[in-house]
Amino acid sequence: MSTPDITIRRTITIRIPGAEWWTQNRRGHWRAKYRRTSAVRRRALIAARDAVNRGSLDTPTAWPVRVIATIHPLTHGRFDPENAAPMVKAIIDALTDAGIWPDDDSTHITGPDYRGGQPSEEPGWYRIDITITEGEAS
Repeated sequence: MSTPDITIRRTITIRIPGAEWWTQNRRGHWRAKYRRTSAVRRRALIAARDAVNRGSLDTPTAWPVRVIATIHPLTHGRFDPENAAPMVKAIIDALTDAGIWPDDDSTHITGPDYRGGQPSEEPGWYRIDITITEGEAS
């Protein structure tokens, strides 16, 4: 009798103030985008290192892992979760810097897949939940 595959899920939440938010639809100077995405990357790196130190986030052991990004907007209005790609990419890069995976290439991660979430409970702050699933068919 074969043993069932074990699925391990880890989630890290990154809170992003409205002043740092940038979407794919937003036009603006490249320096403004760079400043905002750099700030989000630093914010995510600190959160990832803190989660690793507390033991709530560890390095997967089987590759590739599946990554789902759940975007929690500011309001109940319509939105396209994939427009948050610049913010999600900054977070994925920070998780690479934190050593969660060796690289964010397709041999190590599948995705990210974007999902819409409930509006953030904190006024003026977006929230992105990154769920890392190991052991699930990608």
